[in-house]
Amino acid sequence: MRAVSLFSGIGGFELGLMGTAEFALMNEIDPAAQAVLDFRYPTVPRVDDVGLVRPEDLRQAALLVAGFPCQDVSIVGGQRGLGGEKSGLVRHMFRLAEAVRPDRLLLENVQSIRFVHGGRVLAYVMHEAERLGYRWAYRILDSRAFGLPQRRRRFYFLASRVDDPREVLLSDHGPMPASPPLSQDFPIGFYWTEGRFGHGLTSDALPPIKSGSAIGIPSPPAVLMPSGEVRLPTIETAERIQGFPVGWSKAAPARQRWRLVGNAVSPPVLEWLGGRLKNPGPFSAPGFDMPNRTPWPIAAWGDGKGRRQAVMLSEAPSDARLGRLSEGCFEWAPISSRALRGFVDRATDSRLSYLAGFLDSLRTALKSQDLA
Repeated sequence: MRAVSLFSGIGGFELGLMGTAEFALMNEIDPAAQAVLDFRYPTVPRVDDVGLVRPEDLRQAALLVAGFPCQDVSIVGGQRGLGGEKSGLVRHMFRLAEAVRPDRLLLENVQSIRFVHGGRVLAYVMHEAERLGYRWAYRILDSRAFGLPQRRRRFYFLASRVDDPREVLLSDHGPMPASPPLSQDFPIGFYWTEGRFGHGLTSDALPPIKSGSAIGIPSPPAVLMPSGEVRLPTIETAERIQGFPVGWSKAAPARQRWRLVGNAVSPPVLEWLGGRLKNPGPFSAPGFDMPNRTPWPIAAWGDGKGRRQAVMLSEAPSDARLGRLSEGCFEWAPISSRALRGFVDRATDSRLSYLAGFLDSLRTALKSQDLA
């Protein structure tokens, strides 16, 4: 189907939906991301400013996708909601949808859209889809259930005028595979830039790769290996853990690649979704009336006429494959003693709970690095 992409980033939607949609236009204002799009999609026209995308640019589009900026609805962002300069840009998607009425709308954002800023951003999205006569469904999906060794829960919203979005987004569901216990027998991912108010400890996987950090710089999570070494993923490893081919972002300036990869959507999730767009399945999950207050449920649907139902679903498809660092071969880089010491000091002074022996292992690794 013919598609248009808003807030295209480095092309995660386009890569994931390669077998489902042909993109006729992209929109991206970030120069570093533009460099990647120019390299990966040199023949696809692009409009830099979303405010300059015209309705006539979408006349033949059956699908409008938007991974709209998440800074104002993320837990680590300013939580300004629709009043924020970034996340308020989603209004442009509905401006275009109202003028053209494409068959389907597909959005992606952080899972905290369900509750930050009183859940008003998600309330707006549901209301606007209904106002324009779209049926809709949304669901939180974890990228780790698609074979990626990264705990990354994201919000996906599909609205349709031509078919039942429940048969795409809500029909394929199974139990989320159990993560291995938090143990030093497995690699443990954590945010070395934090420690005082959060740590992101994740067994055999990375916590969500982020575009920024608590200390204001784009930084990869660290990993405590079963050997006792502490390592950082290379940017190529981060691309793989996000579901991109190695070197996907190489056209961008080196200092910008972490931010771009951290902001990206995971293409394997979109590949699954695209497969369901081509081959919908029956919807039969039990539901109950949508609550009228936040937090909004993990999954829900609306008939476009005011009826809304919450649905009891997992964050995984029926063929979920739990991504694990221990089952892959990845490239790693050393962490500096200064960075590691900073985390240990912050963690020691904090009131957070840590796995028994975890900080001691980091102190041992730090001593080994200092002696080397």
